[in-house]
Amino acid sequence: MGKYIAITLISLIVIAGCISLGCISQEESKIKVGVMPDEATLPYYVAEREGIFANQGLDVDVVPFLSAMERDSALMAGEIDAGENDPVGVILLQNAGYNAKIVSLELQETGEKMRFAIVASPGSKMSTVTDLEGKKIAISSNTVIEYITDALLGDVHAEKVEVKKVPMRMQMLLDNEVDAATLPEPLASYALYKGAKLIVSDAMLNKSVSQTVIVFSADFIKENPESVDKFLAAYSEAVERINSDPESYRALLVEKIRIPEEIAGSYKMATYLQPQPYPREKFEEVLNWMQGKDLVQRDISYEDIVLGQ
Repeated sequence: MGKYIAITLISLIVIAGCISLGCISQEESKIKVGVMPDEATLPYYVAEREGIFANQGLDVDVVPFLSAMERDSALMAGEIDAGENDPVGVILLQNAGYNAKIVSLELQETGEKMRFAIVASPGSKMSTVTDLEGKKIAISSNTVIEYITDALLGDVHAEKVEVKKVPMRMQMLLDNEVDAATLPEPLASYALYKGAKLIVSDAMLNKSVSQTVIVFSADFIKENPESVDKFLAAYSEAVERINSDPESYRALLVEKIRIPEEIAGSYKMATYLQPQPYPREKFEEVLNWMQGKDLVQRDISYEDIVLGQ
């Protein structure tokens, strides 16, 4: 009996020593992140596949959604903790009484890489924004698509046609059922490949209008502030890897973002941003536009939306 007691005591001493020296790993922090089939989310998949999240002590489950409504409903229901989003969507969540926080800017257009575009149907003779005056343009109203459409149109007044589903919007365009449509990438590039005509893109403006953002629920941030920091650190490392060798991640982008096979090899890779605060002036531009459309009934400030600002 004394022999077994001695073995037990030695085992307890070894375990205690390992705990003090970090020999026994702590349970990984779990995060469920909702994503759309959007190139902005490539760093999430890279961090997941290459073990960058795990190296930060995170167990991240990247959960795909096919619509922003499904993603936001999951966030409000607590089925996910975070996700990619856009400023219009985050303000709408806040207006509905759900407290979500932007923890970082995610991706935006550049002079070399568009994110959204107004494209004309293959049978159209339009070539400039002014040609859109009075024409039918397919959009999704009260969303970031309409916000970007208004920014691209400027003072031109087109007849907006509601088509919520992006694939249907593109198909109606290719079938010449509407004069034009506002499409996100990669469907904008695919529509151009199929014969549609580029009228204007966000990359052609003299200011940025197409930001996506990383969002966490306020409750998760309150309970797990270190996990948010670790998530952004992992995201930062994934961005560095992609930007240093973008071609090595083309296959993953094609797989996860569903880039059509016909343009997969030629599709322009984005340059990803390091984590950084969402700019106050961009928030004000979006909020003013939403207030002008009576989409916001609450008093919402930059500090309500953006973490730590």
